[in-house]
Amino acid sequence: MFKLITTLTFVAAFLFLQPDTALLDELPTAPGTIEFIGDAGTPNVFTFENWGFTKIENAGDPENIRVEAVFDVRSLKCDWKELEESILKKKDYFFVKKFPEARLSINGAVATEEGKYTTEALLTLKGISKKVKLVFKISEEAPYTVHAEGVIQRRIFKFTGDGPEEEVPVKVDAVLEVGREN
Repeated sequence: MFKLITTLTFVAAFLFLQPDTALLDELPTAPGTIEFIGDAGTPNVFTFENWGFTKIENAGDPENIRVEAVFDVRSLKCDWKELEESILKKKDYFFVKKFPEARLSINGAVATEEGKYTTEALLTLKGISKKVKLVFKISEEAPYTVHAEGVIQRRIFKFTGDGPEEEVPVKVDAVLEVGREN
């Protein structure tokens, strides 16, 4: 009897206690573009249509920059609509029903050549938080524009579906608006 009650409780919690998406539903227009390439024999470009910054500090001082962003994973788009629908639903891909949001946090960067910076950003995807190396370039004056690139190893976030290559390149072009709160 105890096992039955416990099982019913877990099933009810999963079905009826959906993740809170209030923040995602209130995000202003995305401050730029985020795209990544899923290559399963041919490259498919995916973009997040709804995302925003929840914190921006020290944008003019990249070595001490602090940035937090939230991504509405439900807003993921690509030209191949059947693929888009599939990866949003399946547990071995994004599984948006359980994980509608992803987050990124940057806490400082290191200057490299040609005015670029590297950072170990903390990416939370599918409830898993891992560090991801990003290389970025940022303008010297406000409004600060940033171009960042990185590679995500999809298996560390429990993307187990067959087909796509392990390494997923990511590109970000955005405007960091100091003081903007989402």
